[in-house]
Amino acid sequence: MEFLDFSKAIQDLLENHKKNSDLSKQTCILLAELENLTKSDEPNKTLCMTRVTILFEGFYRYLSDNSLKAQLQALRAKRWVHHFGTPTIAFLLSFKEQIDQASRLFDEFSLERELDVFPWNIEFADNLIIDRDNIVIIDPKSISRVEVPAAKEVIGLFTKTHNPFGGFTTAPCDPVSQQFIAHAALSVGGGGMVLEIGAAFGAATLEVLAAGVTIFCNDIDPANLAVVRQRFVRLTDDTSESITGDCNKLVLLPGEFPNELIGLPEGQFDAILISRVLHFFSGSKIEESLVLLSKLLSPIGKIYIVCETPFLKNWRRFIPEFNKRVQNDEEWPGEITEPEKYENSGRANSLPKFVHWITKEVLERSLIKAGFSIEHSAYIDRSGQFPDDLLEDGRESVGAIGMKGVKIDERKSKLV
Repeated sequence: MEFLDFSKAIQDLLENHKKNSDLSKQTCILLAELENLTKSDEPNKTLCMTRVTILFEGFYRYLSDNSLKAQLQALRAKRWVHHFGTPTIAFLLSFKEQIDQASRLFDEFSLERELDVFPWNIEFADNLIIDRDNIVIIDPKSISRVEVPAAKEVIGLFTKTHNPFGGFTTAPCDPVSQQFIAHAALSVGGGGMVLEIGAAFGAATLEVLAAGVTIFCNDIDPANLAVVRQRFVRLTDDTSESITGDCNKLVLLPGEFPNELIGLPEGQFDAILISRVLHFFSGSKIEESLVLLSKLLSPIGKIYIVCETPFLKNWRRFIPEFNKRVQNDEEWPGEITEPEKYENSGRANSLPKFVHWITKEVLERSLIKAGFSIEHSAYIDRSGQFPDDLLEDGRESVGAIGMKGVKIDERKSKLV
């Protein structure tokens, strides 16, 4: 998608949206700035595309989840079609400050305030290079500037990530993650691909890469993926720079799952790991996510899921409420909109405003509803894997392995 095509697509989308609802002042500002950028006499069209993309990203992030944002997500996937529908981490990190400023400007704008700062109006500089595939200018050093932890994840401890909310990761020590890694290793000979959703600093991804497997690695925070990239470079002694941050075996996909990963290739992944992610989703979003994951899996692929449960020691105060909801046959008894009301270890401040603790029964029901057959489902005893103040009765996490509606004996016959 070229600069003028992208600008016109945004304008057409907003004008069409106008037919159903009045345009906000912020949307009018976006349209005005798009017109200014398209009329610019700047001869470097890649620079123009970069400016429009920064403007678009700022407005996109300003929007709350609504129908307009959903339409913009679809357009965003088309704009980044050469990178599986998501921006590259190199672009997002190169212009993080400008995108953040643009988002704040749209958020803070009022009828009484005139827009006098234009963070999207960047200029070409000596430290920037062109990513011709994605038609943007980037700073090739932006990835290496992200801080990398001095040590890798340690079993029994939580490692803080760059994501401020829910931003803790641990070693992939649970049996489900380990089975994903083993499954991935079997894909090498057949040239298969695997996917990790919510990879944080990439502990599982790096183990898969060590086996020579191609992996698509996703996280909501591009800074976390910059850590994955730098760790991979250190492990392989690869000193070559990547314009996008990707390489032959590692594709880095920043974005919120599932909404921002709609450009991924369907039916291509032999195995998908989504560990310690779904417990930040509402029930409806879990169901939406499982539907997308089913589409992404190959016909005989497997999904590997790990979630936290209500049976963590620091959530004891929630158990009476949880039991009451179960007795009332509530569909999603583990949803919590006030974590600070129940959490007793002081970690609530580092969590988002919504968490969703999931039981074995709820996870199994969700998988079956999405068309998966269940190969494995069990609680996970986190003794020695989680900090001691979280341990309760051996049901701290729950894990499951699902297949796309294929029974185990049918699957074996297809593999022969």
